[in-house]
Amino acid sequence: MPNTEQIRFQTDVCYIESQGILKTPESTLKLNLSEQYILSYLIDNYGNPVTKDELLKVGWPDRIVTEASLFQVIRALRVKLNEKKKGDVIETLPRVGYQIREFTRETINFQEEANLSPFKKIGKKTAIVSAIGLAAVGAGIGWMKYVPSHTPTNYIIEKDRIGSNDITIVTANADDLADLRSKVKELIKGQTKKYGKLVTQNERVYLLKTDEFYSAAWCAVDANDQCIKNTDFSYKIATDEWDKFANIVINNQKVYHDTPVIQTEYAREPTAVVYTSYIDKSGIRSKVMHYFMTPTDNKGVFDYSLMSFIKDPDSGNFRALAISASKAYVENRESQFLQTIKIEPEMFHWAYQPSPDYDEKESLALKHTCHFECQSSDKRSYYNYVVYKQPNLLLMLNEFTGFFWNSTSQGDPSISYSDYFSGLVPDEKKKTDK
Repeated sequence: MPNTEQIRFQTDVCYIESQGILKTPESTLKLNLSEQYILSYLIDNYGNPVTKDELLKVGWPDRIVTEASLFQVIRALRVKLNEKKKGDVIETLPRVGYQIREFTRETINFQEEANLSPFKKIGKKTAIVSAIGLAAVGAGIGWMKYVPSHTPTNYIIEKDRIGSNDITIVTANADDLADLRSKVKELIKGQTKKYGKLVTQNERVYLLKTDEFYSAAWCAVDANDQCIKNTDFSYKIATDEWDKFANIVINNQKVYHDTPVIQTEYAREPTAVVYTSYIDKSGIRSKVMHYFMTPTDNKGVFDYSLMSFIKDPDSGNFRALAISASKAYVENRESQFLQTIKIEPEMFHWAYQPSPDYDEKESLALKHTCHFECQSSDKRSYYNYVVYKQPNLLLMLNEFTGFFWNSTSQGDPSISYSDYFSGLVPDEKKKTDK
């Protein structure tokens, strides 16, 4: 078995270019093609700045993508390369592009590794695949927060009752849980100081924190503890923009969705509509998604597609962002939530056109849509979780984009997204992990 070369970075992660994998003593991870192309190009140009335009051509040689796709790959590589702080391996050069940091080249002998490996009897290819599979379920690997895995994410879930409000916090680790606890206390303290009491009343509130963003979803509830029609909404907040969201909450100025003005040739009524507001520096403030979910001949399997739109700040109309198609599988497994839905992407298409009105690299809306593009191009599955349900309304949690409400289309009340999950038990009867 011949020798081959690996690149060892300062973070002690090794890149074996011939196989497109990253290795640590504990795990092995396969990079997608765009990640391989871009990392290899940066290595080949060590000591020289590489422009964004160069990397866009290298990373996607057969198609045209926006800078948002490049930012997504660079961010994913930083996590997979175990950067403790931004720039440990991939240095950002303002107004220029990127440059790789110092590394060492090493020669490795796969024959020696095979003699030491418990996988030696099943062959190199199988061993690598097995190692990747084991890495995917390792809870301690930081990069798996961002790479679509083939097992559901295990979250920490904490519920609390504050006044007449039900608060649910969902995080992937104890540090994020402590951060959100602290922020909830600050919100309560700020509102009480301003008004002399807690004016946020009778709401069902959900909060999530990741390394990239905060997600907040809520609805006002009636006497039966059911969400009141058209009071469901969600925010996605950049990690450095929390104070803006805090001011909205403290001043009791949260917004709810209205009827969007969407121009499209598609006449079919969507199964469900999702409304989301964003707080970041991009200029893109809101997004609407139309979901289409149709049962197939196989029980528990659905044709699952969506069209997404972002709001034009001048006209108030929504312009097309992207369209995707997938298969959705309702998984019959024990779950932290009401239900686990596995999504297997089949097609993705960008409709977005660059605009001088937006700072694309700051946009959570574009970054989140890039997740769907990456998953679709690599045919990698991901998971949605049903967090709460009532007739005609579901609260979902996506691994990479946070909370979102699925509201049944008002144009055709007989088409109810949540009816497909009518056998689910109410969320208050489910056990959650503390």
